[in-house]
Amino acid sequence: MSGALRMPLASVVLVHLVLSVTACDDGGPVDPTPGDPTEESFFFEDGMEGWEAVAIDTLNPPIDWRVEHTAERARSKTGSVELYLENLNDQGKIWMERAFELEPGVEYDVEIAFAFSTADWGDVNLFRIIAGAHESPPRDHEALVYQDETGHGQGSDAGHVWLEKEYELTLVAPEDGMVLVAIGVWGSWETARTYYVDEVFLRFTPRTS
Repeated sequence: MSGALRMPLASVVLVHLVLSVTACDDGGPVDPTPGDPTEESFFFEDGMEGWEAVAIDTLNPPIDWRVEHTAERARSKTGSVELYLENLNDQGKIWMERAFELEPGVEYDVEIAFAFSTADWGDVNLFRIIAGAHESPPRDHEALVYQDETGHGQGSDAGHVWLEKEYELTLVAPEDGMVLVAIGVWGSWETARTYYVDEVFLRFTPRTS
């Protein structure tokens, strides 16, 4: 992935300040130039910022889970999203989900980057990261996009470690233009674990050829 995706916090803030100034003309919003990427960033200081909690495969038997804003741990500033899964049925999948409006029928390259805090170590009994973009709400195992495992790569118990996660996907925006991004975990081992997500950065780049 291009190193341009993950920008320092100060750069992200500066970019959005510039966009806020240049996005208005005569007091009204201006549509982006065709072909320009759409970018979004989230730091979860005051809440979930439009992201919603979703879970599947948590009812047989019922297992405890939560996806919610927290001030207990953060990569930057004071907030993040906590994902807790008591995966006693060896199937649970939980994630945060948010809709974004794009140009209907246009094919996009989607870049998803975020800070991920995990205490998982070693090479076995790890969970899997969920990170994908969807043309319709993913509500079963096959619809979700699974990425790498949740281990932090250290050879011993180091507590929670923040990792940089970056993924690339391609999709065509549906007729209504609403694309859903999902970030979470799939519990592939019978245990209870907690993770944190912060500094989410998304880029939707329309393909021109």
